Formats: sequence, structure tokens, C-alpha cells
Amino acid sequence: MKLNQNDFEHIKDLLQRGEITSDQANVMMVLARRILLVTSPIPSNVRKALNAAVKRGELGRLKKDGHKPEAYYHPTFEYLVAGERNAHARSVLHSLAKVMA
Repeated sequence: MKLNQNDFEHIKDLLQRGEITSDQANVMMVLARRILLVTSPIPSNVRKALNAAVKRGELGRLKKDGHKPEAYYHPTFEYLVAGERNAHARSVLHSLAKVMA
């Protein structure tokens, strides 16, 4: 899911005014998006912030499983995660099938 412009601007404004740290901003961005599928490497400081939020119970996390990517998500929207991960896995397999054919 995408982060809408208003949420992004609000988080950016809070960060610029010094009301939140960059770690808190990263967590807020995932909460606003509801789901973050990790399909490419993310910086270690971002991963540490997200994992700390998982330990505190602010975020949920599912490990990578085959073609299904790792996911960080808003705990209230856990029911959406499986569909998003499955859709991504299907698109990866579909792309592979096109290359192989």
C-alpha cells in the first residue's frame, strides 16, 4: 500500500520540527501505509527501528517465506498482510514464467 501525500507531509513536518526522531518517523510511515513489503534491502538503522517497534508491539512482522516477502504491518490490519504477500508472490512467479517461456 502507498503512503498518501498528506501523511508523508505530516510526518516530514513533525521530523523537521524535532518532535519525532527519524526512527519514530519510519515507524509512523509503516503505520500510515498499513503494510510495508520488504522487496529490496533496507538500511540497517531502519530495520533496527522497525524491529524495535515490533518488540514494543507497535508493529507486526512476518518473515520472508519463499517468494513471499518480509512484511512489517500495522497490527490492526493483519488480515490484509496475507493477501498482499500472496499477490506479490504471484507477480514474481508470473514474471519468472514469462522469462522462462
